[in-house]
Amino acid sequence: MISNSHYGFPIPDFRLRFILFFGLAFLLLGCEVKLPETAVRGSIQVSLTADGETYNLDTEATNVRELLEEAGIDVDEDDELTPPAYTPLVGGEDIVVVRIKEEIETTTESLPYSRKLVRNESMNVGEELIVQPGKPGLQETTIRIVYRDGLEAERWPTQTIIIEEPQDEIMMLGIGTPRDNVSFPGTLAYMSDGTAVILRGDSAFPEQLDVGSGLDGRVFDLSPDGSHLLFTRVDGDPASFNNALYIIETQRNAKPRSLNANDVLWAGWNPTSEAELGEIAYTTAISTTQPPGWEANNDLWLGEIPASAEEEFEPELIIEAYPALYGWWGGNYAWSPDGTRLGYSFANEIGTIVIDPDFKGERRVRLKEFSEYNTLSDWVWVPTLTWSPDGRFLAYTSYNDDDPNQPTFDSWAIDSLTGVNGRFVQDSGMWAHLHWGTSQDDVAPIAFLRTTNPLDSEHSRYTLWLMDQDGSNARQIYPNLNENSNFSYQPRFLAWSPTGAEIAFIYNNALYLYSLEEDSARRLTENDAINSHPTWAPYGNAIINGFDFDQSTPATPRHTNDFIPENPRRSE
Repeated sequence: MISNSHYGFPIPDFRLRFILFFGLAFLLLGCEVKLPETAVRGSIQVSLTADGETYNLDTEATNVRELLEEAGIDVDEDDELTPPAYTPLVGGEDIVVVRIKEEIETTTESLPYSRKLVRNESMNVGEELIVQPGKPGLQETTIRIVYRDGLEAERWPTQTIIIEEPQDEIMMLGIGTPRDNVSFPGTLAYMSDGTAVILRGDSAFPEQLDVGSGLDGRVFDLSPDGSHLLFTRVDGDPASFNNALYIIETQRNAKPRSLNANDVLWAGWNPTSEAELGEIAYTTAISTTQPPGWEANNDLWLGEIPASAEEEFEPELIIEAYPALYGWWGGNYAWSPDGTRLGYSFANEIGTIVIDPDFKGERRVRLKEFSEYNTLSDWVWVPTLTWSPDGRFLAYTSYNDDDPNQPTFDSWAIDSLTGVNGRFVQDSGMWAHLHWGTSQDDVAPIAFLRTTNPLDSEHSRYTLWLMDQDGSNARQIYPNLNENSNFSYQPRFLAWSPTGAEIAFIYNNALYLYSLEEDSARRLTENDAINSHPTWAPYGNAIINGFDFDQSTPATPRHTNDFIPENPRRSE
């Protein structure tokens, strides 16, 4: 208890504490409280460059975004800002805004044409003759241009469209020195740099047929008597799948005639037709924007060629469609020598189709199914076909799936009447492209390509081989052993002569003629052109009716014992 002498009575201590507390509070309110200077944010200095001007600014902004808002600078989505908007500011920074603008420009430019030289021994040395004038092409290019602060900084093409392909100048150059002339039976035609060239019984004077430009190589086939050439050419946009079917007489100064059949994947002559100008079969597709650029209809048309150009070609639809595996790619076809059937192949099967339009039974006979080969791409591997001269056996190549890690391909022959299947060549490769020869003295050998690397036959080199009709006595005929080889993968790289004594083939883009009797090959073309698609006539009925040599009974494997068993062990 605290006493108060002035009043003479004691003051309770809780009252004293109350008085002291309020007195201290009044003292504190009367004092000025100061925070440490380090806790107060002042202005900082930064540099800002935008729209061609540089500013030195005092700012209290805490990051780049706030600074731009404070300065009234708008930044578009395409503009470049350095450093980024979320970057904190501490002073001394250089902030740069670069204005970005893009424009699209379209330019048209001329495409130069090339000059092709064709050597001619019948002209004097140094003499020149332009047989086809050159014509520049036209190309349209879309260019993307980027401007930085109004100045062009980048430009690059985004799309290029060829409006018109250039036409090469073809010049005939006289060399005045005769070369060895090579004679052969019949008429031999081939494609050379997109044109059609014909040789009439010898190599001395190649002649060009006026087929126009744009041969696409899908169809290029002499008629059985050699009087006409059946071909396709591109008549629209060369960047997309589109073509039309034509025929032209092989006589000089002839002009092509359209058959009004479009978007053709395959076409071929009936070797035994009795029609005046012959009969053809063909199959079509539709053009698409998706790879590979077409979708096969897997249809089949049959029609006789009108004798007069005034008459319309009126084919008959034999098969409307066929639901094949990977059918969008299409199949391969081959006429039987007697003209009654077509051999066909798709990704996992081969068979035959009866052609007679009046036939009432089941047209299609599936002879063999096998595993398809997955290319892991937008193309499909389909085996090529070749018939024995008597029309009984079909030779083909199929994928061997014994070991998926080591894909190999073998070549076989199958009896189209009994279905007996026998292997001709083990590890021949996917591009073997067997071609059965014309019968000569009861012998009909088979020419084929053989891979140099069976485990990578898709990309390897190939050499040309010959074997007997039963698959025996296989031997390499070109090039010589241990020489580098350069054969195309194109199926139509080879054609047999009407007598079966010679083979025309394409090697390193040049045309060669191989003589079975001499066991040697001679080059027929001497220019730098890209040659392909040899086709030789006569064949079929035209051989029997129009050639003065003994046409013996066609030869085939004599009996099924000639075959290797269907599933032999690889160790055998």
